[in-house]
Amino acid sequence: MAPLRPLRHPCLPGALLALLGLAHPWLEASMARHMLAELPLLFALGWYAAALAGARWRPARAYAAPLLLAALLIVSVWMLPVALDLAVLHPAVNALKVLGLLLAGALAGAAWPVAGLVLQGFFMFNWSWMTIVGGLLYQDAPQQLCSVYLSEQQWSTGAGLVALASAVLVLWLLHSVFLPALTSMAPPCDGAV
Repeated sequence: MAPLRPLRHPCLPGALLALLGLAHPWLEASMARHMLAELPLLFALGWYAAALAGARWRPARAYAAPLLLAALLIVSVWMLPVALDLAVLHPAVNALKVLGLLLAGALAGAAWPVAGLVLQGFFMFNWSWMTIVGGLLYQDAPQQLCSVYLSEQQWSTGAGLVALASAVLVLWLLHSVFLPALTSMAPPCDGAV
């Protein structure tokens, strides 16, 4: 347990956010890095901060659905091409993007443990479906959607969104649905040979 203690330091999310800020110009130079690396990393940092807060910041079960809905709505805004353009072109909008995604991750991270499997599944399938459809639209768009990114970058970003959403959904299904079902069906070990 001692090797994991540094990962629980309360200043670690801020330090990781500072490192992400240093990589900001490189991340936003490509549409794929912007959408497939920077946005998920900001969300993950918010989730990590909520995990560090632990039970102190965990809401009652009744508030899990509204918190997850708020997180889903915030994330969906930053999938729009116009939002990406504004975030790259205007520092104030970029700051709003960073704060919004950190908040979305924190809300989701706080609500997830109390949400239950059905509610988690509802939001996981909705996020995955929305991201896959967005990725397909990015791939099939006949015109350039973002003014700051070339149209060639749209296809690779769309393919990456489809792959990311599919991978996250499969990992969640394995972790939350299939593995628990398999372990509950395993015969008990009684120690007899």
